[in-house]
Amino acid sequence: MRLSRKAWNNVIIISMVLMIFLFNSTNNILTGGDDGELQASMLPSGSRLMTLQMPLVTMERIGQGWRARPSEKITEAQMLAVAKNWEVAKMTPSNSDLPEQMPKIAIAWLAGENSGRVFQLYEDGDHTLVLHQQQLFEIRDMPIETLLLENY
Repeated sequence: MRLSRKAWNNVIIISMVLMIFLFNSTNNILTGGDDGELQASMLPSGSRLMTLQMPLVTMERIGQGWRARPSEKITEAQMLAVAKNWEVAKMTPSNSDLPEQMPKIAIAWLAGENSGRVFQLYEDGDHTLVLHQQQLFEIRDMPIETLLLENY
């Protein structure tokens, strides 16, 4: 087949576009596409929570354990449970309106990061609404009390 150089360039460009489309559609089929809900973790996987500043208490990692300031009536088991909840909590994007109530601010400091991650937590029955990086998320079946140490 005799084609000019310009025609061969067009054939290559069109074939590359078709290959990109084919790879993209195959990836969507294999991964389930966009039908499922997007979930994000509160903390990146593999990250290490070093300090968690809450409205009334600050938790700090000391070696393998935790220390609270002020430390009255707070056990290490309670702090460990709160830290675990922060690690496993899954957030889904929420379309609901921002509640009128005042948020409870929590700042998570991770190992290797120079600044803390600010979370605004709102109570919503059995769920928790989280405003993080100007996006509203919902954590289902996890009340706000499981993420904060203010009731101890």
